[in-house]
Amino acid sequence: MKQESWSILRINGFISFASLFLLLFFSCEKPAPKHLTPAFYSWQTTYQPASSDLQLLRQLHIQKLYVRYFDVDWDPATQSPLPKAVVRFAHKPAGLTVVPVVFITNQTLLRCPTSAVPVLAENIFRKISQLSQQNDIIFQELQLDCDWTARSRDRYFQLLREVKNRFRGTVSATIRLHQIKYADQTGIPPVDRGMLMVYNMADWKRPETRNSIFDLAVAGRYLDQLEHYSLPLDVVFPLFRWTVVYRNNRFLTLLNNVDQTTLAAFPALQPKDENRFVAVRDTTALGLSIRRGDVFRTEACQPDDLMSAKELVLSKISNQKLTFALYHLDSTVLSPYSHAFLQSLYRPSP
Repeated sequence: MKQESWSILRINGFISFASLFLLLFFSCEKPAPKHLTPAFYSWQTTYQPASSDLQLLRQLHIQKLYVRYFDVDWDPATQSPLPKAVVRFAHKPAGLTVVPVVFITNQTLLRCPTSAVPVLAENIFRKISQLSQQNDIIFQELQLDCDWTARSRDRYFQLLREVKNRFRGTVSATIRLHQIKYADQTGIPPVDRGMLMVYNMADWKRPETRNSIFDLAVAGRYLDQLEHYSLPLDVVFPLFRWTVVYRNNRFLTLLNNVDQTTLAAFPALQPKDENRFVAVRDTTALGLSIRRGDVFRTEACQPDDLMSAKELVLSKISNQKLTFALYHLDSTVLSPYSHAFLQSLYRPSP
């Protein structure tokens, strides 16, 4: 009897050990790579991609394009929301899956009465449909872009629900990093998918900001809650660059596509630290009247930082299938990046 009990105990012990081994084995396995659909954003007021841009899309096997159709802003004269900077299609985006994107200013939501939100939704959807029909675009997804706040959240979420009621396809909304970290306060939008914007991480108007476009250290502080976010997420990473100019410690202007190499060519601008220049005399350059003491902070996205952030973000997103987009399709923006690097960004990873 004792020998039989001992045999049973040995068998049970072996089963327990085997179970523990299998548990450790599978827990140490690398997660399956994410399935990425490559995409680009197009943000110009005229859709007229250069031949080099179209060639790049073909080389990278990109068939999905998020196209900004128009902005919605509050018009003081009519005291109503109106479409602004409506896209003009110089060429029709044939052969591409187009996702219309509409940017809505926060002040529009703050000033628009709750009772007028259904009308706003109807006008937005009608305008999207008209532009699409005129340019032979059949869309299965539309996206709304708004940096909503606690004050505008209810009206924005109402707007999203109203748009969903009018559209049978997928409705997505852009999500900022702070809206991931503070989801309890900002809420989760009532849409089918979110587009996580992995850029615009700090206030570019503040002189002490290091890099408002993209800062890997800042990004890491916002991603703790990413795997718990209840909305399926796609992601968009930045490629653009600019220089922020300050006068008397106050924001003066933005210079798009101006980098360190450009600034270093002007003798009147002297390096101050790793990404800042200071004017040592009055001059005129870059279409700007420069005064002595003006500070120029260059901001760009370093390839190694983008790759590291990509690995981090994809490891935390819970859904296996997602769109991986880059902002944005413009030969001037893309020129600093090699074809090989762009290919590596789109390559699937855990």
